[in-house]
Amino acid sequence: MICGWFCAVRRCADHCAICGGRHIMQTGQMIFLALCAVVFIIGVALFIYKKAHPDTVENEKRKVSKRLRTFAAPRGFRVLDNVRLVSGGLSGWADHVLVGYFGVLLVYDLCYGGEYYGANDDKQWIINDGGKRYAADNPRIHAQQCSGRVITLLREAGYRVNVDSVAVITVGGKKTESFLKADNVIKLSKLGAYLGRGKFDEDKGLDVAKAAAVLEAASR
Repeated sequence: MICGWFCAVRRCADHCAICGGRHIMQTGQMIFLALCAVVFIIGVALFIYKKAHPDTVENEKRKVSKRLRTFAAPRGFRVLDNVRLVSGGLSGWADHVLVGYFGVLLVYDLCYGGEYYGANDDKQWIINDGGKRYAADNPRIHAQQCSGRVITLLREAGYRVNVDSVAVITVGGKKTESFLKADNVIKLSKLGAYLGRGKFDEDKGLDVAKAAAVLEAASR
């Protein structure tokens, strides 16, 4: 009888151990699923946040593109963004390319606030932002390279064009100032007035659609 009692106690203990093990496993699974849910929720929240708060530089570039397109639309001009041109083994780039009857305008974005210092021929310009100094490539050098590619590509297509360039400081505010000893550098707020000059409404006979197609085809 005592032996039977011990057997019953042992069976009860084994049952409790099994139940306890199952309970631990279930608890572990619940914790794992909860962690997965938290990771998923964080991932979704991060995705939504990035959609609602795009990268600052890209946001600044979109501002310039929008101004250019506002100018281009009623005139039948074309705007190409983030252009990388390759011709004869040489390359050139521009943040935006405005193609119109006047010819081609290369636009470069300076997307940082602060005081700008430099000259036409400097390889880099200096930005002083509240005591912190940064170096930015002189866009005029890139413009010279890119204008060569544009002229070559369009000449091969049968067009002789004038190519101009301008650098646009996109960040406004009193703390952003240009002390550059360089040509054709303007603030975004002045872009409309710059484009409103008569030269960009001159008709030099360029076929806008065909010229834009040539540049798009050469863009990598």
